[in-house]
This record gives sequence, structure tokens and C-alpha cells, in this order.
Amino acid sequence: MRLNACRPLRLGLPIAALVLALIIACSGSSPDGSQTNQVRGIVLEVVGRNIIELESLRIRDEAGKEWNFGSGQGFIGFSPSHLREHQLAGETVAVTYVTQGGELIAVDITD
Repeated sequence: MRLNACRPLRLGLPIAALVLALIIACSGSSPDGSQTNQVRGIVLEVVGRNIIELESLRIRDEAGKEWNFGSGQGFIGFSPSHLREHQLAGETVAVTYVTQGGELIAVDITD
């Protein structure tokens, strides 16, 4: 029985491409090139722009510092109602943000 010598190469190229895409996607900058940061905390206040978009968010981190975030246009990971569920349950969220004009702008929110 003869083994196909090209088989590892055919599998290796797509895997290498996937790894490269993940490295680029997780590089720590937003689409406009701004440096991103992240903070985790409990939700204190949620203001929705509409049913799916966030207007502002206030959280408290483990050290007790309060963070206030604005939001750009569009969906950024959680709806205002989902964030209110986290607020009621006392569950933490991780907010990825950029600083624009002295304001913290949330660009992604995860559990």
C-alpha cells in the first residue's frame, strides 16, 4: 500500500491559513487601527439606543473602579436586554474598547 506524500501538505496549508487569520484577527487593534484594551466587571447601568444597539454602559471592575463606555453604531456583541440580564444576575462581562477623543468606546462585549 502506497501512502500519498501530498496528503500532509494538503491539510497543512488550510490549517496554516486559519492560524494566520486568527493571529491577525486577535492582534489587539480595531478595524480603524486604534489600539484596543479590555476590562472585566459587573454591569451597573445599561442605556440602549434601540433594541439591538447600546448607547452607553457602566461597569465596575474587581478593584472597584467604575468604567463608562459609549458605543459606536451597530451591534457589538450583546443587546441592551442581554446586558440587563447580566446586571440582574450580577454576572461579569468583558468589554473590549478603544479611546476616541478622550471617551471610551466599547467595540465588543463578551461573557
